Amino acid sequence: MRRLIKYLLYTKLIRPITRSEGSIRQVSWGVGLGVFFALTPTVGIQMYAVALVWALCRYLLNAHFNLPVAIAMVWISNPLTMIPLYYLFLVSGYAVMETQEKLSFALFDNKLSSFSEMESTWDSIVEATRFLIIDLGWPMVVGSLVYAIPGGILSYWITAYMLSRYRQQRLKHNQFLSKGSQTADQPLN
Repeated sequence: MRRLIKYLLYTKLIRPITRSEGSIRQVSWGVGLGVFFALTPTVGIQMYAVALVWALCRYLLNAHFNLPVAIAMVWISNPLTMIPLYYLFLVSGYAVMETQEKLSFALFDNKLSSFSEMESTWDSIVEATRFLIIDLGWPMVVGSLVYAIPGGILSYWITAYMLSRYRQQRLKHNQFLSKGSQTADQPLN
């Protein structure tokens, strides 16, 4: 199980960053925006939201970020991590807003799980959206921003630093290999 998690983290999160040919700035912006959207209660529309922001940045603001990397990062939150993340956002929102209203994790989990058991997909989407937006909306949005803003900023700077180091090491390695192949081709005296 541990090897599977390590493999998935590498192939789905790290590899898109290291294989990207964009500038360090564009890749870092992609990671930052992807992590920001991953840490908001928008599972299901995150990729569309990132694509919309990308189009606005590219065509209206003439700013660029790496779209494939941003889309890869939004998968930090997914159907498996959605319930714990949403509950964390909700509890954090209650704390920030100093709301007395509380919701236990078991009740929260049961309520969200009941939507996936509905017969009609459309009814499931409508009811889950109503529950999340109307019943829990503002506390969850406020709570998510507690994580999304610092998460996006930190991931930008960490990616810029790590990708810069990675590319420098890769350049040194390639130079070493090219020097080694040149000396191997020379005749021995």
